[in-house]
Amino acid sequence: MKKVIRVEILVIIIFFVIVFIFKNDFSNIAKVEYQKYNHTNGSFGEVIIIDDNDRIKQITKILNKGKHQKIAYKKDYHENYKLILMYEDGTTEVIRIWKNFGRNFDLFESDKRDGVYKIKNKNSREELSEILN
Repeated sequence: MKKVIRVEILVIIIFFVIVFIFKNDFSNIAKVEYQKYNHTNGSFGEVIIIDDNDRIKQITKILNKGKHQKIAYKKDYHENYKLILMYEDGTTEVIRIWKNFGRNFDLFESDKRDGVYKIKNKNSREELSEILN
């Protein structure tokens, strides 16, 4: 009986370790500043600040849904948005977002993390567009 309980506990621990390893951890964001890129004149627009907790939670949820891939894509055009995530501990992270990068996904990458992230969920993509427009 003790052996069965130990095996069950080990399986639970392994499960949580796997979930932790494969989970995007965009959390503890205090404020977001972002700029939209103007492809016509080749420059970023004004800085817009998001400090509303509900909108920050929405952005956090969307970023955490991104599917992480440790590959690099060749980008033929400039990103559409540049976000600066300001964390509660005072650190920052720059996120660059390419809308409609692929057939059915948006792409984003971080200046602090390896690889790229794909947002495939249609609702998440639309929600992010609404927040950033």
